[in-house]
Amino acid sequence: MTNNTKSIKFGTDGWRAIIADGFTFNNVRIASHAIGKYVLNNCNRDLPILIGFDPRFLADKFARSCANELISLGLNVEVVSNVVPTPVIAFWAAKSPKKTNGAIQFTASHNPPEYCGLKYITSYGGPAPVEITNEITKYIRAENLDMKGEENNTSIPTFAPKEGYVTHLKKLIDFSKIKNANLKIVYDPMFGAGNNYLDYILKEAGCETVTIHNKKDPLFGGLLPEPKEEFLNELKKCVTENKANMGLATDGDADRISAVDRDGMFYSPNKIASMLLRHLVKNKKLKGKVVRTLSTTHLMDHLAKKYNLELIETQVGFKWICEKMLKESVLIGAEESGGISIINHIPDKDAILAGMLLTEMLAFENKTLGEIYKDTLNDANWNCINDKFDLHMDEKQKEILISRLQSANIQKFGDLQIESINKIEGAKYLLKDGSWFLARASGTEPMARVYFEATSEKSLKLMKSEIQRIVESIL
Repeated sequence: MTNNTKSIKFGTDGWRAIIADGFTFNNVRIASHAIGKYVLNNCNRDLPILIGFDPRFLADKFARSCANELISLGLNVEVVSNVVPTPVIAFWAAKSPKKTNGAIQFTASHNPPEYCGLKYITSYGGPAPVEITNEITKYIRAENLDMKGEENNTSIPTFAPKEGYVTHLKKLIDFSKIKNANLKIVYDPMFGAGNNYLDYILKEAGCETVTIHNKKDPLFGGLLPEPKEEFLNELKKCVTENKANMGLATDGDADRISAVDRDGMFYSPNKIASMLLRHLVKNKKLKGKVVRTLSTTHLMDHLAKKYNLELIETQVGFKWICEKMLKESVLIGAEESGGISIINHIPDKDAILAGMLLTEMLAFENKTLGEIYKDTLNDANWNCINDKFDLHMDEKQKEILISRLQSANIQKFGDLQIESINKIEGAKYLLKDGSWFLARASGTEPMARVYFEATSEKSLKLMKSEIQRIVESIL
C-alpha cells in the first residue's frame, strides 16, 4: 500500500507529533514497521524488542499497536505492564538478564500534552545514532509497506521493570548512608512517568517522602511537564511547609531533573551537575572523564581541573555525551537542560538516578544544598551567573543571526576582551574573564536559543546588550 510518510520525521530523540494530527495509529504502525525492518536486517531476530509508554493520552494503546506490528513481522516483543520512565526501559534494553534488540518508548518527554512520541533505544541503552535513524527513515519512506499488525489478537508478553532497576540503583547508591540521615524529601513527578518510581525508591532508602502531582493526568495539570522554575511553585511551597530537606522534580518521562532547597530556592541542572561531580569525586572516590555539552556550565571545567580530571566538551544533545560514554571512561556526563548520567550506568540521561545521587549527597555531607553549592564554588575557586533566553525567529532569521555571529569581527564587548569563538554549533564567544555566551538555532522549533555564563553582572549585561543589538538589526 502507499502511505503518506512525510510527517514522520525520525531523529535521534525519535519522532514527536500532535496526537490525531501527525501522531496517528497508522503512522505509529508505519514507524514501528520501519524499526522492525531495521532489526530484521541488522540484529538477531530471536531477541525481544521491549516496548514502554509514559502516561500520555493513548500512549499505552499506541504501544500495543506497535507490538502487534512487530509481531506480524515475526519479531518477539515484551511490553511493560504499566507506565515506565524512559531511563528505566533504557536500562532494561541494555542490562536485562537476557539480551534484547533495544526498546521502543512511547513518550513526548517534556513536550505539551497534545503531543506523543516514539523513541528507539539501542541495545546498549542509549539513543539511536544518526546512522540507525537514517536507515529507519529509509524504510519509513518506502513506497510499499506491507503492514498487517492492527488486528493481531495474539497475547502480548509483558514484564514489570521496576524491581530490576531498583536492584541496579542499589549498586550505585549507598542506601544505608541515606537511611541513617533521616531525610525528608518532597517529590514532584509533574504528573509524569517518574511517579511511583523516584518516590518509591526514596522510601526504599528510608526517606520520609511527600509526593505531589502524582495522579494520572494526561494534561499535566495545565502546565508543561518540564522542571523549570516557573512550573515549580507548588513544589517550593510544599518543601517549605513540610520543612523538608530538599524537593526534586522530574519531567514527563523522568530523564530531566531540577531541585529545590529547604528554603524553596531553585537549583538548576547546571548547579546540580557541578555538585554531583564534586560528590562523585570527594565522597564516592570515583574517577573518570567529565563530559558536558557546549551550553553547560564551565564550573564543571574548573572542578575537573581541581580534581585532575579530563574535561570534554560536546555539541548540544545527550547523544553526543552518549558517544563519549561508549568509548571513554566517563565519570559524569551532563547537559544544561537537566540530563545527567554517570559511570557504570546507561549512556543516557536519567533523572531518577540523579535524584538519588542528590539525596545520597545530602546524607554524606549533612549540609543543605546551599551550603554544598558554596563548597562546590570554593573547590572550583570560581563563581558564575547563568541565564538563558529564547528568540522567536523564522528559519531565515535564525540563519542570519548565527551567520553574523560566526563572521563578525568583534574584538571586545565594552572593555571585555574576546578570547575565542567556537563555531562547532552556532557561535560560542569566550571572554578573557571566563564569561561566555552561546547562540544556536533550535532544530525543532522556530527559535534561536542564547545561553549566558558570566563571572560578573557587568559581563552579563555587556553580552546581553551585544546580542540585543544584533537581534534588533535582524527583526
